[in-house]
Amino acid sequence: MSIRPLLPLCAGLLLAGCATTRPNRPAAPPAAPAAITGIPACDAYLADYLAGHRAAAIFPADQLQAHYQAMRDSLLQAAHDPHTRPYLDARCRLLSSQLDQGLPAGSPGAAAAGSGTH
Repeated sequence: MSIRPLLPLCAGLLLAGCATTRPNRPAAPPAAPAAITGIPACDAYLADYLAGHRAAAIFPADQLQAHYQAMRDSLLQAAHDPHTRPYLDARCRLLSSQLDQGLPAGSPGAAAAGSGTH
């Protein structure tokens, strides 16, 4: 049996399947879990990171998620290292302070970043 008569049918099925496919939308950034590092100051900083950096326009919007991921990975790695873990609380408090200073007064992220959870 020749497959040539089946080709138009297969092409039609493929096109029909493509016609019902929804376009891909960029995924929303994942919400930061409440406790990532186990160090409250670092977890608070990561929780406020995206909103604070958006409000302060520190990075272009299309690069923000990559910067968040790099910071998160860095803090996680340091939290698992017994040599650096003791210094993380002070480091994250400093990072939160710097983020607070970069936020314009009354900006949407200022309330979250200046909430005293740092």
